[in-house]
Amino acid sequence: MRSHASEEQRDKDDYMKKFLSTTAAFGLLRRELIENLGINRVRGFLFRYGWRLGASDAKAAMAENKSIDYLIRQASVLHLSTGQVGDIQSERQIEVEDDGEITFINGKGRWIDSFEAHEHMKHHGKADTPACHTLTGYANGYMSVITNTKIFVKETSCIAKGDEECIFETRLLADWGDAIEEDLAYFDEERIVDELEYSYEQLLEERNYITKVSSFHKEITQSVSNGSNLQDIANNVNKSLQIPITIEDSGFQNIAYAGMAEEEHRRLNEDFKEHLTINDNRKHKRLPLFGETTRLEASCQKRLITPIMVQRKIIGYCTFIYLHDQVESKHGDVQLINSAANAVSLILLNEKTSFEALEEIKGNLLERILVGDYDSEEEIINRGRYMGVDFKAPYYIAIMRNSDVSLTEKSLQDQNEQVLDTIAKYLDLHGINVLVGQYENRIVMYIPEMQADESGISVLIQKLYDHVRNTSLSCDYKIGVSTKGHALEDIRETLEKALIAIRMSNKHAIMHYSELGILGVLINSNNVEMIKDMAEKELGPIFEADRTKQNDLLNTLHVFLSNGGNLHQTMEDLALSMSGLTYRKNKIEKLLNKDLRDPSQSYQLLLILDSLTALEELTYNPAEGARYKGRE
Repeated sequence: MRSHASEEQRDKDDYMKKFLSTTAAFGLLRRELIENLGINRVRGFLFRYGWRLGASDAKAAMAENKSIDYLIRQASVLHLSTGQVGDIQSERQIEVEDDGEITFINGKGRWIDSFEAHEHMKHHGKADTPACHTLTGYANGYMSVITNTKIFVKETSCIAKGDEECIFETRLLADWGDAIEEDLAYFDEERIVDELEYSYEQLLEERNYITKVSSFHKEITQSVSNGSNLQDIANNVNKSLQIPITIEDSGFQNIAYAGMAEEEHRRLNEDFKEHLTINDNRKHKRLPLFGETTRLEASCQKRLITPIMVQRKIIGYCTFIYLHDQVESKHGDVQLINSAANAVSLILLNEKTSFEALEEIKGNLLERILVGDYDSEEEIINRGRYMGVDFKAPYYIAIMRNSDVSLTEKSLQDQNEQVLDTIAKYLDLHGINVLVGQYENRIVMYIPEMQADESGISVLIQKLYDHVRNTSLSCDYKIGVSTKGHALEDIRETLEKALIAIRMSNKHAIMHYSELGILGVLINSNNVEMIKDMAEKELGPIFEADRTKQNDLLNTLHVFLSNGGNLHQTMEDLALSMSGLTYRKNKIEKLLNKDLRDPSQSYQLLLILDSLTALEELTYNPAEGARYKGRE
């Protein structure tokens, strides 16, 4: 059994042992420490490491000679022997009392060819602060031990931060004042085990996070494999992560949510949409698209939003919601929400394939009905049963038309397909069984009465229009709605009513046939020739004018009559001066031999113009004005 004295000697011998290493090897160790612990923690660690080296060399030197002059001269020799610098140049002033107490020291020197500065630049580039932490620690440890006084050595310039030289200064600790307040923390006697414990905690946290992500991903993948729907996914995510989640379409219409009550979800969604609207200054206040994972903060919530991509298109969003008085969003949540969004994408891709196949069948069936391409009504009724559409019930026809006349046929087709897809998804999401398709470059909807009664049809059409307006690239669409149709064999007549309504929607986004009054009753395809004959009789002199004058006069006449003879309103609508408008009005009255102030005459002319418009014999184009087809 060893004696206590021998144990102390053994500890002392172990303390004094040294090992050799290359500067390159130490530079690699230094780099790994910085990358894993961070520069601030490594700065303190290297300072204390150098301090212990300096203190060890000081104790070894003091064992040979205790003279302060000798020990200070020996400092450079020992420092150079470590291989940390190529050379040292220094000078100092020291005041020592008779009892050996140092009352003043002021020194300044240069570390030439500092290995630590070179290694820092090699691995990390230019530093923001002096980088010779080990050298500084060594000088502090050596000087503090040999003087038995609180002395601080500070590096004031360094080649690692772009300075010409590595310069250090030596003073009593008390004489530095506030200049070393930040550096004093490096005197803390933290052991390397503390740093290793910190690293271990970080590694443990990272391992736990990776385990959590892996387990979460496995659960989500298994849910998809088991045929879970979107509500199941939302429930599983919330149960696993304890974070409220919503799954929404691209217009932020809810598909599924979990982790909150219905009323709370409604309140949070309204708060979020209000935040988006206020902060989105684009025309028409369309809701923005988020092409990547985004953090947003509204008045009472924070959201982590990631897009749901299907075939490279954003079709919705997966969102984590953090209430201000609850758990905060973590950096790792990004990967978790991306995993959830990927699972949702797989489900929606499968649903999209099935959905598109069904919608194509519905669209083809609607087109066959509109053109009368079927053998019997019973055949259509039977097909409708498979799709959940009762063709025996009353129905409405709604038509959407893009009013942007500048679009090419290809652009119009592309926009129609986009809007058609948007409408179909909205109807499917809300459980509204409607046939939707395209007919003559228009979007046509067959709406059974059970889906929207007399009062509900207006609400449904307004909601559809608002949804398209918020989510589509174009909101230049107008909608015409028929009155109620009662039999499948009358669908062409019902379709024509919707067409007449949309032709009369110049100043309205939505026009119902029932709002046309007597005009709707008078107009149909059977009296086109009669209306054209009446138009030729009443408006013939204008039709005989050249194209430019004809367009100007017809446009002026229609706007003037539509405004009830209000000159000032007509001036604004046509951007004409009073004299210009008066000239055109007098010209029209002279050509037609009519008094436009006479209610009976003006009403008849307006009725003719509106009839021509409803039959598409007369069109109005912002660029070309009014255009009558009858003389072309």
